[in-house]
Amino acid sequence: MSGGVRAWLLLTNSTMMIGWARVLRILYRKFALIQDPTQPVCLQELTPDLILALMLSFLEFFNAMVGVTRSKPQQVLLFSMIRAGVELLAAPMLNCSAWQHLLTVTCWSLGDTIRFGCFVLDNLVPGGRVAKAVRYTVGPILFPIGATGEMLMVMAIAADGRPYLYLAAALWPLGFYPLMKQLLKQRRKFFQGPKEKKVKAV
Repeated sequence: MSGGVRAWLLLTNSTMMIGWARVLRILYRKFALIQDPTQPVCLQELTPDLILALMLSFLEFFNAMVGVTRSKPQQVLLFSMIRAGVELLAAPMLNCSAWQHLLTVTCWSLGDTIRFGCFVLDNLVPGGRVAKAVRYTVGPILFPIGATGEMLMVMAIAADGRPYLYLAAALWPLGFYPLMKQLLKQRRKFFQGPKEKKVKAV
């Protein structure tokens, strides 16, 4: 990997990590106020930082599309589009302080702060295994919880006089399955370690 590509990845991954860390910081410091639907903190402070973090996350798609990472662009785009759609289209129909929304946002912010932080560490310490071990351990735990939160958000909106959205919620596993399958495949490959080459007897 050239020095320019490494510097670009360090910049973009650091940017995305900081974006999500800002969301996590607000959740940690003001969670009691965010949970209170009579307080404006959720809409006025959490939502703007959350939307910024979601938009910054499309840098990951750009990196995959131009080939500076080995991620599949279509999977990265699906991942980013689902999250952006949930927050920009579904969340406004639900109270910002709803527990389904806060569960989802907490999983997103914690998971991606760790994930992009691990990418940064990978970039700074090439060949290291600690960052990947953390990423492949935390990801399979937080990703299903976050995806479930997204589906529960859509179901809560459907229950509020929009029954057609139950169909959208029922389709959620179709988007979740390929992403989770890829995540588990990467985890299994990493923890199995390099396969020993068989030496043929002469």
